Amino acid sequence: MKRTLTALIAAVLLIAALALPVAAADWSDPDALLPVDIILNQEALEIRKVYDLSPTTDPSTLPRESFDRDGCRYECSDILREVVIGSETQKVTQTETVESDNKNMETILGLLPQEKVVTTEDGFEGTLYLNLDSIHTEPSGYGSKTSPVTATRRYPNLASADTNHLPKTITEGGRTLNLQGVEWQTDNTYNANDYEIGDRFTAICTYGGSKTVSYVKGYTTTADYVGDAYRTGVTVIRYTVIFTGTPVPTAEPNIPPEPDGEKQGGSETWILIPAVLAALCVGAGGAYYWTKRKERLSYEETVHNSGDDADDGADDGGGPGSGTGV
Repeated sequence: MKRTLTALIAAVLLIAALALPVAAADWSDPDALLPVDIILNQEALEIRKVYDLSPTTDPSTLPRESFDRDGCRYECSDILREVVIGSETQKVTQTETVESDNKNMETILGLLPQEKVVTTEDGFEGTLYLNLDSIHTEPSGYGSKTSPVTATRRYPNLASADTNHLPKTITEGGRTLNLQGVEWQTDNTYNANDYEIGDRFTAICTYGGSKTVSYVKGYTTTADYVGDAYRTGVTVIRYTVIFTGTPVPTAEPNIPPEPDGEKQGGSETWILIPAVLAALCVGAGGAYYWTKRKERLSYEETVHNSGDDADDGADDGGGPGSGTGV
């Protein structure tokens, strides 16, 4: 019984699915031009679609295909062109570079004006202002120079004026200096062990060398000027595509007569579906009723036959008037 009900339900679902109408898919072109405005004039059967295009856009790409709307067939009848003049604004940033001998801020600000008037290559004009946070200064180059270094040393109480006893080089400030000149001084000194008075000498030595010093030749400063620039001229070309509608006559459909009990058509299919479903439900209920009735009759017949067999057995067991003879 369960298998019968399952088969009936599956048949109902299949018929309902086949009877449903299929809707046509409506796909739109993502690259198509979209109008900025649509003007409807139902009395004149006119529809105007307005498009704002850049001067570089080809107007032949405008959609002009015919279409149906509210029982009318609309076809492109005219295209209007209008030049819309306006102003455009553009954010402009320009970098200025100046050279200076030092990196003192006063010196640098004296070289940089607070504002400047600019005109860009594409025709934008405006006033730009100095951005103080963008000022950046760095050395533009390095140089070197050599300068002499000298040092003096005194060597007193020498026995003779002999340069062999004098150091030929010394170290001064991490640099090695060479002996360049000697000046001698003589002193008379009493000798306690001798009556003679001997001469003593003092050497005043001059040592010399050179050192190389690096220095910054100059400084380069960059700064940004920021502001809005404006340009007046053609900004958009406005096209108005005009569609004129013509009512589409609706003819009465010529439907041939159909035999009784049979109907065809899109809307009549929906009338047929409930009837089919009702018939299937009635059939399923009838099948279920007759199956149950058959089971009940079979059960009652089985019980009745069992009672008859019991009665026969009682008669065979003997009772009043039974036996082979009286």
